[in-house]
Amino acid sequence: MKDTKEQNTDLLKLSLYLISLWILFFMLIVLKMDISTIPFKLKLADIGEFLYRNSVSGICFVFILLGGVGYWWFKDSLNNAKQLPVEIRECESINYENLSFLATYIIPLVCFPMETDREVFVMFSVIVIIGCIFVKTDLYYTNPSLILLGFNVYRVRTNSGKEFRQGIAIIKGKLKKGDNIKYLPLSDNVYFGRVVKREDKRVKK
Repeated sequence: MKDTKEQNTDLLKLSLYLISLWILFFMLIVLKMDISTIPFKLKLADIGEFLYRNSVSGICFVFILLGGVGYWWFKDSLNNAKQLPVEIRECESINYENLSFLATYIIPLVCFPMETDREVFVMFSVIVIIGCIFVKTDLYYTNPSLILLGFNVYRVRTNSGKEFRQGIAIIKGKLKKGDNIKYLPLSDNVYFGRVVKREDKRVKK
């Protein structure tokens, strides 16, 4: 059985995958929402009809909320990370891989027909299968939603003599050589991190 740390890491990976699909979920809500059934009078029968007619949009909304909870969770996990900061020796932006994810997965799924229950089932089955593949292959860092939130993805090499010598770092803001980052390992070669700000120290005379 997996220990608590491994289970938490898997949940963080799943959260990142849900966040990567925020754009898809938002577009599906816009496409599938039947605004003519909005229950302005708040009658129980009208609310039930609204939920039934907009079940796909409702599922997408729930996934967006779960991704938001996961986003808050892994930011909090990073703040409580016990690893000492490491210095960046080399870094290279690989944000272009997010465009590949958008063009390869998000746009085709938006165009997926969902007129019948069978097509809706196939649609969400594809999402689950892709998620399993991305988590198993550590490709969840290709995340266009995080780019919109101000994150960037870098291939880095550090001065660490231990686990984080080199790998992929997901960083809030920009990263450059010489920066120090605090990090949270997500897998053997993928890390979530933030730049440690250096405070100016004035010598009092």
